[in-house]
Amino acid sequence: MIQITPSIRPMTFEETRAARLVNAGRVIEYQGITIPLKAGNSDRIYVYKESTVLYILNINRSLEYIGLEILDSASGEQYDSLFIHNSIELYDYLGSLWEELPPETIVKKFREYFT
Repeated sequence: MIQITPSIRPMTFEETRAARLVNAGRVIEYQGITIPLKAGNSDRIYVYKESTVLYILNINRSLEYIGLEILDSASGEQYDSLFIHNSIELYDYLGSLWEELPPETIVKKFREYFT
């Protein structure tokens, strides 16, 4: 699994409307496809690729939530996702020191729940 740095930008008005969102989100542009993200504008976003799979991790430490989207790298089709939105669940999944874990370690730990 390697970290990649695709273009990440705010959604246009049209993209926001098509996604049925009230507030504009963000999108990744990767190899000719545009992938809408389930990430807030203040989230830190990390993107990893392994074979034909993209792992998109969004972390918001101040609001204590983490999301992971697992996508096909060629089409952008979502395989699965996980969203943890409170400190108790974060401790359960990642341990009490979750805030100190590197993003790649978080992705690897979450992948265990999908296999």
